[in-house]
Amino acid sequence: MRKARVLIFAVLFLIVGAVATGYYFSRPSEAAKIHISSNPWVGFTPFIYAQEKGWLEKTPFRFLWLVDLSDNARLYERGFTQGFTATQYELLHFKNKNTIKPVFLIDQSYGADAIVSNRSLEEIRSTKENIDVYLEQGSLNDDFFEAFVAEKGLTRVRFHKIDASQKSISTLNNMANPVVIISYQPYLSGLLNKGFHLLVSTQTMRTFFVIDALFVNDETIHGREKEFANLKELFALGIERFQSDPHEYYETIKGYLEGQSYEEFMATTTQIKWLYQKHPKEIETHLNTQQVKTDRLLP
Repeated sequence: MRKARVLIFAVLFLIVGAVATGYYFSRPSEAAKIHISSNPWVGFTPFIYAQEKGWLEKTPFRFLWLVDLSDNARLYERGFTQGFTATQYELLHFKNKNTIKPVFLIDQSYGADAIVSNRSLEEIRSTKENIDVYLEQGSLNDDFFEAFVAEKGLTRVRFHKIDASQKSISTLNNMANPVVIISYQPYLSGLLNKGFHLLVSTQTMRTFFVIDALFVNDETIHGREKEFANLKELFALGIERFQSDPHEYYETIKGYLEGQSYEEFMATTTQIKWLYQKHPKEIETHLNTQQVKTDRLLP
């Protein structure tokens, strides 16, 4: 998914090898490790920075870098990971969501998730054509799209959903037929550069509230709270490095950013609100109303 030192194909090869041999994840040296799947969302980049700086080597945490949001569920349900970084909407799509809890909140999306199109909102509302909708189904993209349709009064429009990964979506060019695309950073920048224009984002939507967090199996958290607290400290240190020297931070992680320029990356960092230090109480209340249990959140 990136010109990275840890390529997605290498990761997938590793996982396939693990399935084939039954060896990689069952080695005694791996027993104490905590495997977490993630993707290059702007809010998760402090984990990338920590990994690239070698800070995670003396911790039990090992990250698997993915493209598709649905891969979090596949890896977790097959026992390859004990946790993942995601939004609360991904969690709500899990079969066994009651045993998974946020350890710490990371950010609130404030424009970094968006819906774009080659038509204006008024053109979409009045069209008689079928409109293809490209999105990752089984993820928050479904929830985002449903909220968009309801909030903008588009229930009578004929939409045709097409399940596609962000990697595939990023290759789309501006075409003649009307399309709607649900995307997020860093993939969103490329679509806007191709001429797709913004319809709505998590900054402009009134009814869609997206929180990113580190979610982990409750049994894995038990007795290892200090290790997770240490991971949170390393995450915070990564953000401190970003704030003190953003160009060095970008140079360290840019192999994961799908070709984003420094200027584009810096723009995406303004499209989230960090929550790792403290968060308004109403955020926990909102998560609880969505049946996301917050009793494992670190102080």
